[in-house]
Amino acid sequence: MTTTSGDDQLSRGLRLLSVLADHPGGLGVSAAARLAGLPVSSAHRILGRLVAERFASYDERARRYAPGVRVLELSRGFHRSPAGYSEAAAPMRTLAAATGLPAIAGILHDGGVLLVLAVQGTQHLQLRSAEGTRTAWHATSLGKALVSGRPAATVDALLSEELPAVTACTVTDPEAVREELARVRARGWAEVDEESEVGVRSIAMAVPDRSGVPQLAISLGAVTALTSADELHGHLPRLRECVEEIAAHMGR
Repeated sequence: MTTTSGDDQLSRGLRLLSVLADHPGGLGVSAAARLAGLPVSSAHRILGRLVAERFASYDERARRYAPGVRVLELSRGFHRSPAGYSEAAAPMRTLAAATGLPAIAGILHDGGVLLVLAVQGTQHLQLRSAEGTRTAWHATSLGKALVSGRPAATVDALLSEELPAVTACTVTDPEAVREELARVRARGWAEVDEESEVGVRSIAMAVPDRSGVPQLAISLGAVTALTSADELHGHLPRLRECVEEIAAHMGR
């Protein structure tokens, strides 16, 4: 009889947690096992342990597992940590209050954009952007702002990957995206118009970094029916003030 090492058990548990995080509505044990690449028996045992430790929850009636309260507690701890970009929160709240628009912070992670902070504005229609959401970099203003400041080799590598269409407006031709990145680099800000979400446009700027390679970007999003492109561009000075204030707070 073989036993599973502690490291392997940890890896399996983390894979299951990642699967649950990608499916917050919950999954049955068979689906979770399949997505994590594990035998059902192993997944069932590990999920039971995760439930006991409150990293996962279990709905007995629906027979579905979902992320538990400990995941939320870890998330809150992350946001309070130096790596959590908590210094961006106050300037982003000021930006959202001044413009009435949602302010979103994102980082480049594993070939996509991970949203790390979100501050809703006062518009009647709110955007569907939540902390922890992962989006396609080439379809977002955040992604274009971040990638435009990356070394050429990194840009080449990202453009060599498939660029899927998120909406009918998403630019998926690598050379067209490369040209857009050059424009972003020249003017210092990025924009998308319904490329990531139908009915939504946004602008973004990278937070200046002493290393020369931006690690964080801030965007303002707007519903197309309420805010024209020109009106959104009118908020660029406030967005620039926000990213400069964040850079100062973070010592960047």
